[in-house]
Amino acid sequence: MSKPVIYTIGHSTHTLEYFLELLTTYSIDTLIDVRSLPASSYNPQFNKEPLSNFLKRNKIDYRHMPESFGARHTDPDVLDEDGRVDFHSIRKTWSFKEGIEKVIIDIENGKVMALMCSESDPLACHRFSMISFELERQGIEVRHILKDKTSCLNSDLEQQILKKYSKKIPHPDLFQPDISIDDQLRAAYRLHNKEVAYSPADRHHPEENDD
Repeated sequence: MSKPVIYTIGHSTHTLEYFLELLTTYSIDTLIDVRSLPASSYNPQFNKEPLSNFLKRNKIDYRHMPESFGARHTDPDVLDEDGRVDFHSIRKTWSFKEGIEKVIIDIENGKVMALMCSESDPLACHRFSMISFELERQGIEVRHILKDKTSCLNSDLEQQILKKYSKKIPHPDLFQPDISIDDQLRAAYRLHNKEVAYSPADRHHPEENDD
C-alpha cells in the first residue's frame, strides 16, 4: 500500500502564473505558507494578500502557519549553543506537533497539499531540514517540486546530505558496531541544520531566506 504524499515548493522569483503551473502540474489544492514573514520586497507578488487572493481565484486553499512551521525564532529554549534555531527543539514544541497533526489529518481526508517557502532549492530551506524530516517519520512521503516542474523524493535529498557529511557522521566500526543508517541521517540533519538555520543575531540574514 502506497504512502500518503505531501509536496513542498519554493516560490523563488516565479511569476504567479508560472507558480500556478507548478502547483497544477501536481494537482495541489491546498498551499501551506511556512514563511515566518509572508512578504517579499523582491517578489511582492508573493506577499500574503496578493498570493492568497490569486490562489483563491484559482480554487486553491491558502493557509499561513508561521507559529507551527516558521523558521524564525528568538526564544532561547529553541536556539542552539551558537544562537541558531535548533530544528530538533522546534519539533518538540506543542505548536509544531499540532501543525503536523493538522496536516496529516487533511492529507488523510484527501487534500493534495504543498508546503511553500521562498527558497527554490529545498536543501537550502527549513521545509526539508525541519518539517519534512518529521513528516517522513510520521509515515508521509515528501516530494519536493523543483523550478523546472520536476520533483524529487525526500530520500534523494537525504542521500545528498549523507554524502556531503560523510566524513563528519558516525560509521559502524569495531567500537561502534551498532551505528544504523538512521543514526547517520540524524547526525547529517544536525550538521545541515547548523548551515541553513536562522540566527536572530545575524543582522545580515537575507530577507528572502526564511530559514
